[in-house]
Amino acid sequence: MNKHVATVSIAPAGENRSERKERRRSERSLNTSPTLLLRELRAQRAAEAGGSGSVVDWGKRNGATLWGPHRVHPAPHRASTLTMAAAYPFLTESGLGPEGTYIGTDLFGSGAFCYDPWVMYDKGFISGPSIVVIGTVGTGKSMCGKSLVTRSVTLGRKAAVASDPKGEWVPVANAIPGGKVISVGPGRATRVNPLDAGPRSSALSDAQWLAVVRQRRRHLLVALVSLMRPGAPLSPVEHTALDMALTDAVAANSTPTLPMVLQYLLNPTPATAALVGPAGGIGVGHSLRRTVSGDLEGMFDAPSTVAFDADAPIMVMDTSALIGASEQALSLAAACGATWLEAAVTNPDGAKRIVVYDEGWRMLADPYMLAKMSEQWRLARGYGISNLLIMHKIADLNEIGDSTSGLRQKALGLLTEADTRVIYRQKHDPMQLTKEALGLTEAECEHVEKLPKGVGLWKVGNRSFIVANQVTTDELAVFGTDERML
Repeated sequence: MNKHVATVSIAPAGENRSERKERRRSERSLNTSPTLLLRELRAQRAAEAGGSGSVVDWGKRNGATLWGPHRVHPAPHRASTLTMAAAYPFLTESGLGPEGTYIGTDLFGSGAFCYDPWVMYDKGFISGPSIVVIGTVGTGKSMCGKSLVTRSVTLGRKAAVASDPKGEWVPVANAIPGGKVISVGPGRATRVNPLDAGPRSSALSDAQWLAVVRQRRRHLLVALVSLMRPGAPLSPVEHTALDMALTDAVAANSTPTLPMVLQYLLNPTPATAALVGPAGGIGVGHSLRRTVSGDLEGMFDAPSTVAFDADAPIMVMDTSALIGASEQALSLAAACGATWLEAAVTNPDGAKRIVVYDEGWRMLADPYMLAKMSEQWRLARGYGISNLLIMHKIADLNEIGDSTSGLRQKALGLLTEADTRVIYRQKHDPMQLTKEALGLTEAECEHVEKLPKGVGLWKVGNRSFIVANQVTTDELAVFGTDERML
């Protein structure tokens, strides 16, 4: 083994045979020049550092001491840029382009980060426009959702908030010229009739439109009754009684209300009584009665005093007056409000619209809302809508059920099917569940656990970005939710 210090050169690209031979001849002439032995060099360095400098400091010469220099020749490794992007995300990313809404700064790309679900879909970056934003309290997830929505409005998009249980979106709507807020709750003057037909699509015939409206109303009534008596599904006779009561109410008034349907359940027509018996709809009627004279009295039990304004840039269904109400009352209100809103936003003739589901864990825990959201997830491209679900953490799904629960698997499916996932800081314990549900790599998980406030990991399709949301002073005054902590 050569114990002399050798000079090593790098072979230039495109070197031919004669050039290589000449280069090696030069290297040999350099290596034969007077040099220090490696042992002498180490002894000299030890002496300069204040040591004895004795060659004995090397130890005894045997195999166990790994005496002397050893040359390591690692095998070369080649990888495509696609493989390297997966192994080292963020470092090989070229960006999504300047089209869309400005969100903030790409910290690893050192440029502006812009996003629009419809632009991303047109470019083929994503296969669906649905978005999930996840982050623990105080990490900036709500600020991210509001930034995306309000800035998209300035570019001609529209927005609708299905339910605003904490009233956080009300100042946002008030700050946008033309924004509308519909506040429902005990003591409020607003009435929303969840059985409204909603805007009609020009692509549907009269018969098709009647069938769509009837199906929507039937699903809502079944959901309301089921929410009132969980674990006790409707019997075939009760299904028939409810369907007949809806038919009779529509015959009496083309825009029926819940009290009208209740009236025909408790006092059936002779034709209905002959089919289901005089008491066939009594049980269903008493379950539905709570929406008329119970927790929700004065909210959804009369003709609508407001109408969905399709031209409004943003509409918010404010349900903050229900804070402190029972879980059943909240579920009933969410079902009524969401059905009324769905009738308006799922019009293919309407504008491209972002539909916001804030406090998503509550929505996912509601079987009716989960079914509605699943339907809108599947039909989002046909409706021209982008669903935006905001929640705290994936572990919230444990409140729906264990790993064998069908509802939990359905809720998890919504998250995994969203091609745009924005993850703000998460604690270490629930990270494994987040990793599995959202398809994060180990490197991405390490970043998520250390992200500062206002910085999130954006997963757009199979591409990753670390983005700092940039907010102006005026936006902060409207978006902020920490003013009571200051």
